[in-house]
Amino acid sequence: MLNEDLVALVFPGQGAHSPQMLDGVRHLPNFATRYAVVTDALGCSPLSEFAAGHTELVNENRVAALLTVLASSLALDLFHDATGARAAFTGGYSVGQWTALYATGALTFEQLVAVVAARSAFMDACSARTPGAMLAVIGLKLEPLESLCIRLRDTGHRVWVSNHNCVGQYSLGGTISAIEAAEVALLELSPRKVVRIPVAMAGHTPLMATANTQFQAFLTSVPLAPVSVPVVDNVTGAFLPSDRDALCRQLADQLDHPVRWDACIRTLVSRGSRRVVEIGYGNVLTKFGFFLDRSVEHRAFYVN
Repeated sequence: MLNEDLVALVFPGQGAHSPQMLDGVRHLPNFATRYAVVTDALGCSPLSEFAAGHTELVNENRVAALLTVLASSLALDLFHDATGARAAFTGGYSVGQWTALYATGALTFEQLVAVVAARSAFMDACSARTPGAMLAVIGLKLEPLESLCIRLRDTGHRVWVSNHNCVGQYSLGGTISAIEAAEVALLELSPRKVVRIPVAMAGHTPLMATANTQFQAFLTSVPLAPVSVPVVDNVTGAFLPSDRDALCRQLADQLDHPVRWDACIRTLVSRGSRRVVEIGYGNVLTKFGFFLDRSVEHRAFYVN
């Protein structure tokens, strides 16, 4: 058994999504019931669409988001059964923050799906009005990236640093033309790698401001129970507040503010966590953790 006093469970966001992401959890007892909740929310069966060759469906925001939280919720069951451990803290990256809240008992799986579906709809509406894109940048420090974005915004290109993953790994989000301009401008900084992220929006940037307002209003009617353990907040890097109004503001602010994952991990470590376990498809957060603090054990738990 893991030492419960030291364990933080963290949940990935979309980005590592794949048509094969459910293969490792389809055999689990709760799969059929939870998958039915997801298909009802989507109005289609992603697995049937993938089998028919429509694998591009996985890159749609709502599909990727709901399959991500489905996979993580099932992996969480498997983790508890296999280890008997319970977390001292939880955290999640982007939509994974909602899985982290689910893991603390703040909402049921049905409520989780309803919230994530609404969140995706508000984001998709923003993206339909102002199509966006995102770019992963590896091998540069934050300061030159922030300066580059300011310079581009001064010339009319709406682009921002959207994700602070770890030292030397950041993401940019903005309009399609702004991301194209950023790709050219980045050449002068000689990053190690620049890759388009397979999403059709500029998440965690001011282009999602309307989604923030709509989502915050939506959350006022969502019955969130008190969390059983602290949950780190993507926006501040500190723990989410317990006050209901402040909590809703922070959860909505995540849509148009950068994800500060580096600060989230620093908070977990400062509170004594020495083991950070990523629960869900892929191992992206585990890789980030290795670069953030190698004195802490970072590992991924999933069945591939």
